[in-house]
Amino acid sequence: MKLINSILTKNDCYKTNRKITVKGLMIHSVGCSQPSAMAFIKQWDKPKVEKCVHAFVEPNGDVYQTLPWNHRGWHGGGSSNNTHIGVEMTEPSTIKYTGGSSWTDLNPAKTKEHVMATYKASVELFAFLCKEFRLNPLESGVIISHSEGCKLGIASNHGDVEHIWRKFGLTMDQFRKDVNNKLNKKPQERQPETKKESFFISQPNLNKMIALGIMVTPDYWKNISLQYLNELCENSVKNASAKIDNGIKDVNTAINVLVDAKVINTAEYWINQVNALKYLDQLIINMANKNLIVLQKIVHAEACGESEKGQILVANVIFNRVKSKGFPNGLYDVVFQPMQFQPTRDGAYNRAVPSEKVKVAVQKAINGEDCSQGALYFRTIKGAEGSWHEQSLVKLFDCGTHRFYK
Repeated sequence: MKLINSILTKNDCYKTNRKITVKGLMIHSVGCSQPSAMAFIKQWDKPKVEKCVHAFVEPNGDVYQTLPWNHRGWHGGGSSNNTHIGVEMTEPSTIKYTGGSSWTDLNPAKTKEHVMATYKASVELFAFLCKEFRLNPLESGVIISHSEGCKLGIASNHGDVEHIWRKFGLTMDQFRKDVNNKLNKKPQERQPETKKESFFISQPNLNKMIALGIMVTPDYWKNISLQYLNELCENSVKNASAKIDNGIKDVNTAINVLVDAKVINTAEYWINQVNALKYLDQLIINMANKNLIVLQKIVHAEACGESEKGQILVANVIFNRVKSKGFPNGLYDVVFQPMQFQPTRDGAYNRAVPSEKVKVAVQKAINGEDCSQGALYFRTIKGAEGSWHEQSLVKLFDCGTHRFYK
């Protein structure tokens, strides 16, 4: 799901600026063979349009937010406007309405593809909104269709979304279950390939990692998988075994020979040895270089047109997130955390070729230049009004085209 800010600021509903306490979510279907959200946005973003929903869903996963979530919408045609967020799913161009909610299918395969894709994206959106407003998807009246709203006496007489879904075996009960499963799905835990053991890392190595901007505290590197250690040991063993017996090629055999010869006792012997630390130095440098490139690319993608200060601030936000318990503790994982940095979703990151100006700014941030006041978020100032950032975070300051929050 990709959330796109498209607030209908010219629509009278938005200008009325009435707020609601969100108690539920209502799902609609647009009622015409139009797969593009922008068609409705262009048509509705003007005065004297007596309808306005909170979002449109497209089959590619794009969700166009057209009203702040806590604004009263004009979507249900009844008291549901006072309590429910309204979301419209676009409909495929391969259907033709024949009267009311009846329709014929001109291309069953394409129609099914569109409907199933918008269903999936809607499940993700509704799970996001339930989490945002602490709603229970399975509680009566929380997630409803327009037609269910009519039966409850809180919405006008419409047949959506069941008039589309029923052909494909989709129901509102299943939708609520799918939203609940998505909401409560626990992230899959990463299983280490082998157990992790603590080991000593020399202060020069710590200093090197800090200087290269790939860690903030020693705790980040406190544990390393035994797999890495084994690789380091194997390299050392290969070098040592060559001196003992040039005919030994197998690492395990070499280890046994060295143990028998009392050159080493166990693989753990090598953990704190000079040779192992030399290999660790190179490993650290390689990982640092990769993270440096990631940092340069995301700063370029987010702020290539900003001042040097604006670029440093973006890097500061990333470092602040690495240090924060509320975010992943690695630079790469922070940058690629789902639904956080737009360039990682729209391809701008992949296209980014960091300029020399950006590289200088990033290096200054690595060297400790920080005027972020602890900022953990930023967004464009344009369109900020009514956004989640404005409603949920503490505004700190503006710099260039960006506004920073914590």
